[in-house]
Amino acid sequence: MKLTINQKIKVNSLKNLIIQHPDYLHALETIEEAYLLKEQGDLPQSFLCIGQSGTGKSTLKSTMSKLYPRKSDGEREIIPVLTLDTPSQPTIKGFAEEMLIHLGDPLPHKGTQINMTNRILKLIKSCGVKLMIFDELQHFIENRKDPSKPSDVADWFKTLIEKSKVSVVLMGLERSHQIIDSNEQLRRRFSKTIDLRPFNLFDNNMRNSFLGILRKLDEEVGLPTRIDLTDKSLVKSIYFATNGIIDYMVKLFIGAYELALLNGEKYLSKDCFKSAFVNRIWNKGLGKLNPFEDDFVQERLDKVGMPFHLSKNAYSERISL
Repeated sequence: MKLTINQKIKVNSLKNLIIQHPDYLHALETIEEAYLLKEQGDLPQSFLCIGQSGTGKSTLKSTMSKLYPRKSDGEREIIPVLTLDTPSQPTIKGFAEEMLIHLGDPLPHKGTQINMTNRILKLIKSCGVKLMIFDELQHFIENRKDPSKPSDVADWFKTLIEKSKVSVVLMGLERSHQIIDSNEQLRRRFSKTIDLRPFNLFDNNMRNSFLGILRKLDEEVGLPTRIDLTDKSLVKSIYFATNGIIDYMVKLFIGAYELALLNGEKYLSKDCFKSAFVNRIWNKGLGKLNPFEDDFVQERLDKVGMPFHLSKNAYSERISL
């Protein structure tokens, strides 16, 4: 049995679903405020947005680009929000080229460091940039012998930010704090931090948000029968299968939905979730390592080789609900 065209379209729509939970809305409001303060009051803001992969940083970035899209006034391109991923191995020239490309410079690879920097600053002004969002900040410290020491590219980047006189949001994984901590001026400028944390089922303040997202995902799937969110065992299994990370929650539900459609089921069964975990999240998640098996180890899957290795959590590994 295969999915119909309409079913495939529905599955694809779920991939683009944005769940507007409280932490996401707070982060979006803060970023938009930084944009508006520069646009309306010439008061540029700077802050750091930190979170594990899959917690919503890329979604925030794309949402801001959609809220304030590029446009042309006939003579030039207006770029209210400039978004850029830090190159995987950043150098001053490589970073400058990337910025010039995104700013529409006709010869982004040409010029000396000073010339390229001056062109970047000129284009930021002429293109009406109000907010710059730089993602993957951790690339500044990866592949370096001593991440605690400042680098030339970080110093250049800091100077560029200061001279741009626009609002700036730096995004990255938790270890991105190292690049800020290693530079006093950056530390002072980016003292404000937004932390996009995974949901924690065992934190009373976050539990309702986690359950609310499960409810929203189930509603968006739209099968005739809802999953039972009073089933503590099922809810805990979903939590361990996703580590509370929203991107994995969406992937798990999409995988379970596809299997339910193929099997002609009227709701997302435990067996659907069990197979979806293997297909969508961890292909080695079998037997005791599958949260939907009765003999699951009841531990977070964050050891070396597991899907959530390096995911931080302040709570103990063995937890009862």
